[in-house]
Amino acid sequence: MTGDDRRPARKGLILSILLLALVAGSAAAAWWYWRGQWSVTTENAYLTGNLVEVSAQIGGTVVWIGSDTNEPVERGQELLRLADGDELQQLALRKSELASAVQDVLTLRAEVGRLEAERRLRVVTHRLAREELQRRQRLFPENMVSEEELDAARTREEETRVALETAELALVKARVRAGDQPLAEHPQVMAAAARLRSAYRSWRKTRILSPVAGEVARRRVQAGQQVSAGTPLFSIAERHAAWAEANFKETQLRHIRPGQPAEIHSDLYGSDVALSGVVESIGTGTGAVFSLLPPQNATGNWIKIVQRVPVRINLVEGFDREHPLPFGASLHVRIDTRDRSGPALVPDRRSGPLVDADIYAYQEEGVEEVIARIIADQGPGSQER
Repeated sequence: MTGDDRRPARKGLILSILLLALVAGSAAAAWWYWRGQWSVTTENAYLTGNLVEVSAQIGGTVVWIGSDTNEPVERGQELLRLADGDELQQLALRKSELASAVQDVLTLRAEVGRLEAERRLRVVTHRLAREELQRRQRLFPENMVSEEELDAARTREEETRVALETAELALVKARVRAGDQPLAEHPQVMAAAARLRSAYRSWRKTRILSPVAGEVARRRVQAGQQVSAGTPLFSIAERHAAWAEANFKETQLRHIRPGQPAEIHSDLYGSDVALSGVVESIGTGTGAVFSLLPPQNATGNWIKIVQRVPVRINLVEGFDREHPLPFGASLHVRIDTRDRSGPALVPDRRSGPLVDADIYAYQEEGVEEVIARIIADQGPGSQER
């Protein structure tokens, strides 16, 4: 082949290359227009969620452990028990104190009845003494009674009057101590019942329950270990409430809005598994602001570094049991920013709690029945007159 023959072939190759480059450039431009400019992506993203710490509320020795690391638990499931010998002894003492308080009040109310009878007797005695004094006062001018007899009548009337006043005062005091409210509402009984409730709660605190449903991320305690109040025992991961935390460059935040859809892939499952998410909020500061040693840029050696801001993305489907992801798993996140109409900040406050771990009402379950039974067992006099 001569040089003249190779020139058309070379020109054809160059034109083919230029055409391919033009097609590739057009495709890249079209991709950027239809997808690239309407989305932002980052691989600096991780799965996270609530780690609920379970701690001991009282001190004691661990005698039973019901769950281990990586095991699922339900809300209210028993996780651990502490030795409860001392608590049971205190509970028995408080029960005895409540029974004694009930008996004391019943004794006071019986004393009120006795004092009422005594007052009635004093009223009659004083009336008779007064009538006798009045009779002798009428007879004295006629010399039918002596002055000594009149003085004796006066003394007797005075003594019976003082005795009546003393009986009335004692009755008033007894009525105040005994009260006229239902027996269970008497201050002495209520104080004893409050001490019993406290002892009952202390006993129930020897049973440690899971405050949320999830998985045991970490068990921190061993059987036989002596723990004190506040000692961490378990960490419970709420995997069903996990979310993605994507750290976007500050230059990518301009068009991100809460409510925008997101597509999430993980390094664990790759492109085979796609998760759907929704932007919930944009961080109030960069990661550097909340670091242990915040950067000090007021120096002459300052170098500008593009900062990253965390964006929280909720998973639409929640926890996927077919494709579980551990907390801290690396993610690839793409946010579709075509809808830019919403505000950059979260528009409304949360209507409910973020985490509801209040399950501690179980510590008083049954105590009111115990108190009512102790009061009722003291006999028929336990009911109000």
